[in-house]
Amino acid sequence: MLHGGLRMAARVCPYCRELNGAAEPRCYRCGRRLPGPVGEGVSQVVRQLLGAEAPFTRLLLALELLVFGLLVVADRHLPIGLGGLGAGFRRSALLRFGAMGFGTETAEPWRLLSAMFVHMSVLHVGMNLWMFTDLGARLERELGGGRAALIFLVTGVLGFVASELWYAPLSILTAGASGGVFGQIGAEVGVLGARRDPEWKRSLIRNLLYALVLSLAMPGVNNAAHLGGFAAGIALGYAFEVERRRWSLDRALRAVAVLFVLAAVGAVALSTRSSAWQVMRAHELYSE
Repeated sequence: MLHGGLRMAARVCPYCRELNGAAEPRCYRCGRRLPGPVGEGVSQVVRQLLGAEAPFTRLLLALELLVFGLLVVADRHLPIGLGGLGAGFRRSALLRFGAMGFGTETAEPWRLLSAMFVHMSVLHVGMNLWMFTDLGARLERELGGGRAALIFLVTGVLGFVASELWYAPLSILTAGASGGVFGQIGAEVGVLGARRDPEWKRSLIRNLLYALVLSLAMPGVNNAAHLGGFAAGIALGYAFEVERRRWSLDRALRAVAVLFVLAAVGAVALSTRSSAWQVMRAHELYSE
């Protein structure tokens, strides 16, 4: 492109990947504001670190795997989970990295968030993150990274809130990303409903049947968290799809999502410093 006798490079929109003129303030295709030189530099670094596709999903996946790895190292054990999702890891280790139960969620409410990043076995983490990665990437393409991340995180927290209300007081430990995963599934139903796509009814029935089969097939499944996350996901998916000024809120929602991710890191860190897991570990040593 020539401008004032100088050759100016065209710019690629970081959101929809469409080619735009170098002087264009907004993408002509998706309408979102194009980043300046500093923003473009930061964007390139993020894309190189996390990948150009679904960066929020990749970031959350990395955090989920990191916490699981720390749990394995701390407990010096790698449970497969064939005997139930909770078989293997000590309860103190699960509490140490953010699981909730035995009243800890009342005294330490941040566990409603940290528990999303704690998994109890290879089977548990494998199933959840396999589904999360596929659903998260699809939602990022449809709604944008900020919205996709918020759907997962908010519905996961609300799923644990539903669990607390349904089972309270929790007499066992519960943890895992499945409330957020069911939130992602519900969000797809909500998006289809907002588009008046007749597929939404079939999708709703199919996903509810899936939840029922999962609950019957696997022991120790937190059904309240699944259903709570699913219902919240439908509402969020519908709301994000019908936004009148979707892209004008995109930057703000990405910022909120980043803050939410940082809060998740903080919640896990707070759990590692809590006395709850230390008391549980002392009890386990005494019992041994």
